[in-house]
Amino acid sequence: MKKKNTFKLIDGEFNPSDARNILFTLINSKINFHSMESFGITVRTSGDTSFHKNRIKELTQTNVDIRKLMDFADEKKVSLKINGLIEIKFIDDRTSNGENIQGQENNYRHKT
Repeated sequence: MKKKNTFKLIDGEFNPSDARNILFTLINSKINFHSMESFGITVRTSGDTSFHKNRIKELTQTNVDIRKLMDFADEKKVSLKINGLIEIKFIDDRTSNGENIQGQENNYRHKT
């Protein structure tokens, strides 16, 4: 049986101001990550940065969409329930399906 590695990143009820702060901090961190990756690729290798640029566009649009939701919540004076789960799966590029490491997820917890 494969164990899912799922973690609650956000789980709670928030007023629009706190929700805005939490979500924009998370999204802006992701935008910054992709900006730095894109910059690093450009400086080091002049390689393809299209993946990072596309992610920045998607995340920027997500910022706009969330801002609209927060503005609506402010206008209606309602709280927001936010659930943010992170699921982590192992991907082994040495095999087509990563079978040689599946089931070993808990091994990392035993290391010091």
